[in-house]
Amino acid sequence: MGIIAIHGGLDTSREKPYLEVLQEAGLKGYQLLDRGYIQALEAAINTLEDSPKFNCGYGSVLNLNGVAEMDASIVDGATGRFSAVAAIRQIRNPISVARRLMEKTGQVLLAGQGAFEFAQKEGFPEGNCISEEQFRAWQKGKDRLARGMSPSQNLFTGLEYRGDTVGCVIWDGENLGAASSTGGVSLKMPGRVGDTPCLGGGIFASRTSAVVCTGVGEAFVETLTAKYVDEEIAGGAHPQQAVEQALKRLDELRGAQGGILALDYRGRIGSAFNAGQFPVVVVIDGMIKENFEPVNLRPVLSGE
Repeated sequence: MGIIAIHGGLDTSREKPYLEVLQEAGLKGYQLLDRGYIQALEAAINTLEDSPKFNCGYGSVLNLNGVAEMDASIVDGATGRFSAVAAIRQIRNPISVARRLMEKTGQVLLAGQGAFEFAQKEGFPEGNCISEEQFRAWQKGKDRLARGMSPSQNLFTGLEYRGDTVGCVIWDGENLGAASSTGGVSLKMPGRVGDTPCLGGGIFASRTSAVVCTGVGEAFVETLTAKYVDEEIAGGAHPQQAVEQALKRLDELRGAQGGILALDYRGRIGSAFNAGQFPVVVVIDGMIKENFEPVNLRPVLSGE
């Protein structure tokens, strides 16, 4: 018994090749659920980090200097343990480094060179995280900036389409957990860190719920949106009601776009977004839930 729900990021394509990778990730995670929900979370996110189709690990967007700086975090709702890495470079599976940090140290967050050195010490191989497609997009964006024009690529994806922060929530029938991984936003300032490694901002898990967010990270951090969702569920709201209310609140407070995925201690799911697309795959008791779609609030919030 158990549920894994995983999303591919805001404005990520819902075309078959992308959904297939998300389905593979969800199923891989579920297969490891009997070994522990934290290991299952890691395996699911690893699958997306290894694919160039998503903005995390290999395929991350590049900053202004043409470097992939990545953030990742993992939360154990049962124990309250949390660990994250921020602005880490040249490590293809940042979520695995975050898990190792949680299980082998008393540290909560490592950033930049320190995170990279910890990863190397723990045996994680150095690797290229820049896909050819993202490199071409970066060149195009820099060229437009040099000519005094705005970059044409999507802020979240770094491309003309697809892939912001990815995230996963899990329930093994008793315990809850959450994990996220991202390359951040396209052409960001070097050293910029978003909401993914900020507990309560872009990710949260407790004995009540597990929550992951994607979108404009600064807005989620400033409004503590993930924690807000958890508090709403703890107060009696259904996860669907909680995520929809959180996005309306985010729009009111910051005028920001986002997607939120949540799961509670009863195995109830909530998912909503207010941007272009937000692909979500749900695996229940080892089976993919067919035709699952998050609620699109964009027409409501924009008055369309």
